[in-house]
Amino acid sequence: MRVLVADDEPNLLSSIGAFLKAESIESELVPDGSAARARLSDEPFDAAVLDIRMPGVDGISLLRWIKDEGMTLPVVMMSAHGDVRDAVEAMRLGAFDYLVKPFDPDELVIRLRKAVRDRRLSADREASRRPSVDRTRMVGDSPAIKEALRLIDRAAPTPATVLITGESGTGKEVAARLIHERSGRQGAFVAVNLGAIPENLLESELFGYEKGAFTGAAERKTGLFELADGGTLFLDEIGEMPAHMQVKILRALQERKVTRLGGTKGVPVDARILAATNRDLEAMVASGSFREDLYYRINVVRIRLPPLRERPDDAIALAGYFVETLAPSLGRRNARLAPSALRLIAGYPFPGNVRELSNAVERALILSEGDELQADDFQLGPGSHGRRAEEPERTEPGRSPFVSDEGEALTIAELEKRAILEALRRNGGKREASALELGITRRTLFNKLNEYGYAD
Repeated sequence: MRVLVADDEPNLLSSIGAFLKAESIESELVPDGSAARARLSDEPFDAAVLDIRMPGVDGISLLRWIKDEGMTLPVVMMSAHGDVRDAVEAMRLGAFDYLVKPFDPDELVIRLRKAVRDRRLSADREASRRPSVDRTRMVGDSPAIKEALRLIDRAAPTPATVLITGESGTGKEVAARLIHERSGRQGAFVAVNLGAIPENLLESELFGYEKGAFTGAAERKTGLFELADGGTLFLDEIGEMPAHMQVKILRALQERKVTRLGGTKGVPVDARILAATNRDLEAMVASGSFREDLYYRINVVRIRLPPLRERPDDAIALAGYFVETLAPSLGRRNARLAPSALRLIAGYPFPGNVRELSNAVERALILSEGDELQADDFQLGPGSHGRRAEEPERTEPGRSPFVSDEGEALTIAELEKRAILEALRRNGGKREASALELGITRRTLFNKLNEYGYAD
């Protein structure tokens, strides 16, 4: 859990930060509402704790801004004044809870954890109502996809550990779900993104904990390994795992047992392990940042998923599939791709791969005014606007069909860079929103900006 805390009292602020740290809750502390607004604009948080009375931008104004921006993070308000009108106004604006100073730090932790839990449940319910696609179908006819499907069919009915590699958004979780579906295993498919969980919470998430294992552990928690018993555990972004956890994961794979935090007895677990990464694990092994024994343990069968820029014909097939799947849920049953859109999709590099294409199709279905989805409806970045898609620029083999403002052909790498920078411009520099629009992770976006020399 990552929490932003804003209060203009330095002593209270540091005390809250120290207590949250002791409870394994990551926090960022800021002294006023302006600083809080800046951090919320640039970074994702699971929750916020805001003082109502602060100089400049006060807590009520900040809460109102959060709601106006469409942010969904739960907010706990606090005030030394105990003014009932403040509480009523905060709750009216959507605050999750309200605490009067001085308060018991344990009470803050309880309310924060409940707020984050309730938000996740709400997000799950919302996701179930959104247009969705078959998450166990891989679309495409390219040799690379055919080979991936062949390996999936061969590996699925065996107990072998599978390592799925590919850039962010290429469909690694789809491949993992397909393996699980064809494995015949009756247990659940449990997926976890190891790069998205704070390091100090990773062990308890994976292995669970016993009641009383640490402050706040009021009851036993079942870890993800146990939840996947009889089924499949998908360890996504395994290259992001810290060194001390690599040892524990290796032991769990070797012994097929897990020990909960605070426990002394190993719990047998029968979970099929699938792993995925967008990083070069061989280079990480060579540099010493990834254990060689763990690498060989997970790399029994390897499946590579190619990026969309290597298979433009598959991009066309996928776009048609997404239109067919998403259109009915959006009231666009007669929607179809215009020739200009097909040419755009075939030539665009899709830095966010299949995820970005899916997002682009959904956006086009929402924005288009007719049954035919035109190139301009996709808003895929520079090159997709400004000239008629019916008149594509002729370029050399291996070059993108897009051109710069000066009329020069752009390479795939140049177009990818422009697409990323244009997304940042459209979103006012907000990296989380830009990554979401592009269909890539924040980590991938940061890595790309670092390559371009734009990272902070």
